[in-house]
Amino acid sequence: MELGYTHYDEVGNKSEVACWRYEPDKQMWLVTRKSGHREYYAKESQFESWTQIDLKSLLCAPYFDPDLSKKGRGWAFHSRLEREVRTKFATMKTAEPTVRRNPGVRDSFTRRTSKSVIWPPTAKEKIISLTRKYKKGILRNFRFWAYDACLAEAVIVT
Repeated sequence: MELGYTHYDEVGNKSEVACWRYEPDKQMWLVTRKSGHREYYAKESQFESWTQIDLKSLLCAPYFDPDLSKKGRGWAFHSRLEREVRTKFATMKTAEPTVRRNPGVRDSFTRRTSKSVIWPPTAKEKIISLTRKYKKGILRNFRFWAYDACLAEAVIVT
């Protein structure tokens, strides 16, 4: 096993946030990672399962919200997160990573025993509801409407 500068942890590092936004249709926050994974969070308290480093990187990532007045739930949490970072998380509880020593593995450069940092799992949503943008039964009517439109177009052409 090779350790040192060429060894990177790709599984446990959760600080690679590409962007995040609040979706008012689902009433959830969507966090997109640089790896392409999407995570949904329904409550502000679910972000307390993140570490302080992850929350700081979340705040540095671009934030998108369709509410231009900046008075909605998404902007309220964004401003709360800015305030918590400024006050070094005075009122917000965060998760702490655990460090575990591996006594049988030594670094070839420094000759020290290696340590593993274990990141706690985040409390993300496991079931995401689909938003209903269309009325119930619209597909049943849409088929006949499209068929009628094709007939009307065929009549106009001939």
